[in-house]
Amino acid sequence: MASDDNPTLELRLDGPGETAPESSVATAPKKPRRRWILWSVLGAVVAILVIAVVLIETVGRTTAVRLAQDEIASSLDLESSEGVTVDLGSGSLILQALAGGLDAVTVDIDRFEVNGLDAAVGVIATGVPLTSSQPIDAVSMTVSIPGAEVSKLASTLSDTGLDSIELEGTAIRVSTVFKVFFFEIPVALDLVPVAAGDSVAFEPESVILNDEEISVADLLDNPLVSGLAGGLLSSQEFCVASSLPTALTIDSVAVASDNLVIELSADGIALDDAAWKQYGTCPAP
Repeated sequence: MASDDNPTLELRLDGPGETAPESSVATAPKKPRRRWILWSVLGAVVAILVIAVVLIETVGRTTAVRLAQDEIASSLDLESSEGVTVDLGSGSLILQALAGGLDAVTVDIDRFEVNGLDAAVGVIATGVPLTSSQPIDAVSMTVSIPGAEVSKLASTLSDTGLDSIELEGTAIRVSTVFKVFFFEIPVALDLVPVAAGDSVAFEPESVILNDEEISVADLLDNPLVSGLAGGLLSSQEFCVASSLPTALTIDSVAVASDNLVIELSADGIALDDAAWKQYGTCPAP
């Protein structure tokens, strides 16, 4: 039997009016608060990472474009990088860099001299590696020479003095006047540009004599006319080798949209290949 000197302490866990121990009251609400703090920290970290990626992407793209513009201007001996546009595509540069290269790079140059003629140049390179020793998948270049510049090719297009040069449809039409005794015979000749190694050749296609179209073969069969027009009817070439890297090959030449358009390409050549820095030679004028 217990005595009064040793009273018994009774603890009621579920009795009415009773409260839980102080330690229980203090710790129970902390669990959801800790969970909320954890998610807040994770959200902040994610937000910081996103902002960092955006900044890196933006700064990296801007810097890469500027470096590319300066390098292109330097390698092509341009006065400045103004007029040089570089597009690195819409894909993430970070993801492309992790994959080892850029999917596509587009370069446009407003003014570029091709053997004395002002031209506009567009370049598209696909599969551009970040390591210069690795080959580029493909490079295509389009050189567009305006009709006004083509008129400077008078001595190239014919050995005979020309009165006019203009782009007509898919050909270059040159005209002159032959004097036979007391007569003047106006002659126009349509020349078709074609690729000829590292040059552009202009081959006679048709002749307009006194408003009548005559085939080149028939004209050459006429001893009188062929003697006069021999220099006009011979095929001429315009060399571009001294203005373009030997890595590029002329694929096609055409007259389109009032421009003489030269298409070139290079496949599977590494960025540090000497062919990108070597230029051909053209005969002295």
